[in-house]
Amino acid sequence: MRAFLLRAAPLVLAVTIAAPAFAQTSVQQQSAYRALIYTPVGGLAPLPPSGDTSSRRPGRILFQGRMGHMSRRGGLSLTSVGLGVEAVRGRWNLGGSFAYLSASCGLEWEGDSDCSGDVMFGASARTTLLVRPLDGSAPATRGRRAASNGSEFVLGLDGSGGYSPRQGEQALAGALAMPLGVRVRNGTTVLMPFLSPGIGYGRMGHTSYDGELATSYGGMAFMIGGGLGVEFRRSGLGANVGFQRVLKGEGGGTQLGIGMTWQGAPVSR
Repeated sequence: MRAFLLRAAPLVLAVTIAAPAFAQTSVQQQSAYRALIYTPVGGLAPLPPSGDTSSRRPGRILFQGRMGHMSRRGGLSLTSVGLGVEAVRGRWNLGGSFAYLSASCGLEWEGDSDCSGDVMFGASARTTLLVRPLDGSAPATRGRRAASNGSEFVLGLDGSGGYSPRQGEQALAGALAMPLGVRVRNGTTVLMPFLSPGIGYGRMGHTSYDGELATSYGGMAFMIGGGLGVEFRRSGLGANVGFQRVLKGEGGGTQLGIGMTWQGAPVSR
């Protein structure tokens, strides 16, 4: 177990430390940042690593509701509300989401294109790469229910994409993250604190800076998220709180969010 933790820790540190050294022009970096936070990729807090699908029937639908809030310098306040669904397909959770982002502006942002709301669309693919028990118990095998008590280290892989019209500016974004956490089972309740480091790409398709002609700008950006999830297995209800931050050289805000999930009661074996 120590070996897995030692491998995961450098990934988290690399995302946090290397971001300022990720060389880009300021215009490219700003465009990447805006495209990510104005789509569900960075505009909603991340979910915990995808759960064990062995106790759910293939094709079962998972429902999500998420809300996030971010404040930027100068009095710009962004609030996003989204709904999503996921379907279990083998070892993957494949999903889609629809959200709306609203903006409240201070004097410094009056008349800026960022001071406007719009719809957002997202897609995701999530899977679990690794599950290792931390208390010496054997992990659950497919087709059998996990033990009612115990703790496990979980490593996942999340891919996501997003789009928003952004008042004609056309924001397009994608990201790849490796969430890692500890799943603690206590009877029918499951707790999971987690971190989700990743890297994203964002592009604004029709935007201008400093009076230049409108054109496309884009680039890469590191991301770091995390939070705490809780699941009540008897009812299939879950809740989570978390944060998401798209890292750039200067400025930027942290997205704080809450969410609710429902995936139905687990299948009895």
